[in-house]
Amino acid sequence: MAEKETYEAPPASRSLEELIEAERGNLMQVQGMARCLYDVLLYSDDDDGTMHADVAQVIARLIAESVDALEKIVRRFKAGEFGPPPNKAPGGAGSGSST
Repeated sequence: MAEKETYEAPPASRSLEELIEAERGNLMQVQGMARCLYDVLLYSDDDDGTMHADVAQVIARLIAESVDALEKIVRRFKAGEFGPPPNKAPGGAGSGSST
């Protein structure tokens, strides 16, 4: 039985800022779940619970770093630090036309 793919491409009408913000929101939700998992595992009766709690804590930290990186990208984008894409360079450069 084939698995159904759940990811849908974002609408073309959304800006880069909106797309980044949506992904940032998703990461923040996952970070919250990882932090809750950390607390549950840390105080579990399982002998390996503490080790698994440490793994959940690392996951939450890595997600937090990704969220921070996305925030910096949005700030740089708003400041105009990113130029046009290479295939849309001004003056027709990169169009592949050599005649």
